[in-house]
Amino acid sequence: MSKPEIYKFFSDYVYEHTGILYKENDYYRLDSRFNTLIKTFELKDVDELYQLYVQKITPSMHTALIDLCTNNETYFMRDLKPFKAFAKEGVEHLKETFPSAIKYKIWSAASSTGQEPYSLLMSLDSFGDNVDLTKFTIDASDISTEALAKAKKALYSGLEVQRGLPANLLIKYFEQVEENWQLSDQIRNKVSFREFNLLTGKFPLNEYHIVFCRNVLIYQAMENKKKILANICDSLKPGGLMFMGAGESLIGVDIPMKQMELGKAFCYIKEK
Repeated sequence: MSKPEIYKFFSDYVYEHTGILYKENDYYRLDSRFNTLIKTFELKDVDELYQLYVQKITPSMHTALIDLCTNNETYFMRDLKPFKAFAKEGVEHLKETFPSAIKYKIWSAASSTGQEPYSLLMSLDSFGDNVDLTKFTIDASDISTEALAKAKKALYSGLEVQRGLPANLLIKYFEQVEENWQLSDQIRNKVSFREFNLLTGKFPLNEYHIVFCRNVLIYQAMENKKKILANICDSLKPGGLMFMGAGESLIGVDIPMKQMELGKAFCYIKEK
């Protein structure tokens, strides 16, 4: 177990740059990150790692730490209900609310290694009613450069494609490459990835018809959660929809959005 001042130094740094909060009872989660960093920089132990970071944090050291400490747990069709609701009732809502829209803009705001935005497109194509994919553009962002690099390649292991992805969709959209699975260009080329920090990034205004920001704000302190959600609300068009994780809500957050039932899922609509 590391010294308390070492835990505090790294947890404070991660919080300052990402808003992700490691409380004292969560410090143990940093141990595996420390071990990886020790191997990465060929150091002796955590004390040597601490001394390295205390002296000067280079861009590569910053990236290595942030990549490790952001939670990139994800899988295809994570909780299937919101994806089906998006592809069916969500599309109908877009048609009714934005009848003159040439294209619908979707933002996967914490896309990790790409499973969420790719799942959105596969859902439109497979669960929607004759949906024209050319009508949709999907922006996907994440704070982790390592996660984004993997997302852009769209090459996944057998275990990764087995987690949540129905077998018929695996066959339809993926090609086996040795022991891995490559997503088809039909889906892959329709997503635009970029690095973005939800805590410090400059949000576009009145830009998106739908935002997916699922299972990420649960790691934020309330003050940061309010700030991020207010910015996401501003980035949505009036009448636009926001999807959050099953364990997340707007309780304690004062923004002009209200919960609505969409098919068998729940989301939030920005009031006009």
